[in-house]
Amino acid sequence: MHELELHDLVTGSCSSGQVTARTSGDVCEVRLDRAGGPPLVVRSSNDFEDVLLRLRAELERQRLLLLCNRFRRDAFVSSMSRQMSDGLSCYLVTPRRPVSPEQLVDCLAPAPREAVVTAQEASKYIEEWIAGFE
Repeated sequence: MHELELHDLVTGSCSSGQVTARTSGDVCEVRLDRAGGPPLVVRSSNDFEDVLLRLRAELERQRLLLLCNRFRRDAFVSSMSRQMSDGLSCYLVTPRRPVSPEQLVDCLAPAPREAVVTAQEASKYIEEWIAGFE
């Protein structure tokens, strides 16, 4: 279980939440329990990266950001990190520098508010990071 903060994009306030990741057979599941709201459960038969992408989309629809490493601006999931951790590890990348094992982190570990952005902002940053190698 991970104790994480949720940031409300409308009010700027934060609330606490508990995130639990588990597998049941071939299904990966993430459950978010939050103060003042019903639990949010997301499942996928692919891997946890797929679950986290779905969770992020739903939270953004609710105008919320979950302050975890996977939702940071500089979080990059390679096919190898995805395969090695079933989608629960990501790299925190630096402009014009390739990934290295030292940059591998737990996707659900807490992240500072200033590092967490929307999926669209993160995609733009990663696209620019990749373009820096071309």
